Amino acid sequence: MTRRRWWRNRFAYVVLGVAALIATLYLYRLGSDPPGLYADEASIGYNAWTIAHYGTDQYGNHFPLFFADFGDYKGPVATYLVAPFTWIFAGGAAVVRLPSVLAGVAIALVAGRIALLRTRSRPVALATIAFTALQPWIFLQSHTMLEGNILMVLCVMCCCWCIAEANVDGAPARWWTGAGVALAISIYAYSVGRLLAVLIAGAALVSFAHMGREKILRFLFPVAVGYIILAIWSFENPGDLLERFQSVGLFADHPSIVAAAVRFLGNYGSYFSPNFLVLHGDGNLRQTTGFGGVLLDATIPLMIIGAIRLVSRWQKPYARFVLLGAVVAPIPAALTLVAPHALRGAGLIPFLILMMVEGTSWIWALLQSRSVIAIALVAIALASATPYFVDFFTGYPARAEVAFETGEGSALALAYSDAESGGHRIFLSATLNQPALQLMYAVEAKPPQNEFVRRARITVVTTLAELDTARPGDVLVIGPHDTPPQGAHLLFVVADGRIVQAPPAVTGADLLCVYQV
Repeated sequence: MTRRRWWRNRFAYVVLGVAALIATLYLYRLGSDPPGLYADEASIGYNAWTIAHYGTDQYGNHFPLFFADFGDYKGPVATYLVAPFTWIFAGGAAVVRLPSVLAGVAIALVAGRIALLRTRSRPVALATIAFTALQPWIFLQSHTMLEGNILMVLCVMCCCWCIAEANVDGAPARWWTGAGVALAISIYAYSVGRLLAVLIAGAALVSFAHMGREKILRFLFPVAVGYIILAIWSFENPGDLLERFQSVGLFADHPSIVAAAVRFLGNYGSYFSPNFLVLHGDGNLRQTTGFGGVLLDATIPLMIIGAIRLVSRWQKPYARFVLLGAVVAPIPAALTLVAPHALRGAGLIPFLILMMVEGTSWIWALLQSRSVIAIALVAIALASATPYFVDFFTGYPARAEVAFETGEGSALALAYSDAESGGHRIFLSATLNQPALQLMYAVEAKPPQNEFVRRARITVVTTLAELDTARPGDVLVIGPHDTPPQGAHLLFVVADGRIVQAPPAVTGADLLCVYQV
């Protein structure tokens, strides 16, 4: 065996070993960290289960393109990816989040392939795989299934990979087809992707304007098909896809054009701010852990160096694409009221990773003759991730219990069992987050939802007067700040993510309380 072939085989084994280590880290405590199962995750899990077992969504619609859920019309990619796993595994957080974990591992491997293409350096490729996998932004989003944003990130990353392959001299034109297909899928992975895909496509066309008609058509055709299908569905369901945006978009509170423009610029800038990237994240414990920012601190200098190198090579199409991609990626997120928002801003991740590749390549070339120093710097960078991961598996679960509604599903199932065993009604407070859906997923109720609500004698209440209509034996599931009707006695509460039976006081409840009249 020649030395070159031996090194290639060894490199393949090293990549497999690194991938196995990353997969082990990503799969560790998948169903319990973050704890609980947020309503969005429960919605995807339940709809995936109903699709797999009944061929309908929670409302009885057969194999829909978009899932109505709570009126936000989630993209189909996440739900249809989870569905096959529901044939094999029992329901719960782990099965819902498994496609996200696989996507996170895939993002790291794709980043490594891009690094190998760009630098022809195996050490740089291995460092890129490790640095990408340890990014807090990617790691946390790979451990949740909040509509499927990490799947959108994977689609954009795959688009960038195909473009990097197509940028190699003599590369076949089919790589442009692959780039277009990846972008087309991103439209249906996460709501932000509906606008992000066309922005990235525009950045690619501007950057590679001279690539030839065949390549342009190969790239644009799948993207156009994706948008045509979207347009047909929107025409048949007018206003549905915009309903959610109207409540969270930049103009939701009817500002003036000037005020909206100022707000947009502030939102846009927040995605590049040190407070978001390095210090605190976005403040939402479902989206960032509250320990540091969304990027691995030690890799930020690499991203800055990479950006500078790309600017110096602006005349090169690939450099223009990465820089323009980074410029346009935060635009969809900046068009909403809340910013920065780690989920909506996730389209920026692939382009920061591409910048990191360029910076890592420069550092490696500079220190290649000093391999001990280079390896030491890589080790220091990897060690800088340790505090984040120690906190993720120790302090973060307790902080995130309420954010992920830990214990709500099991408490609802227990309350439902108590009510059903006595033939009584169950009242669910509207102050809880989608309690009927959470209950349906917890007990694997047969769809459609309205039929289950009727059969189970469920009443979702919005006023105290409705609670007063409860009869003896009826079970009430209410929020910790709701007031139960007179004569109701406490059965249990959910506190610190656990069901506490018949506590002496309700002061410890932080999620819900269950009473019986």
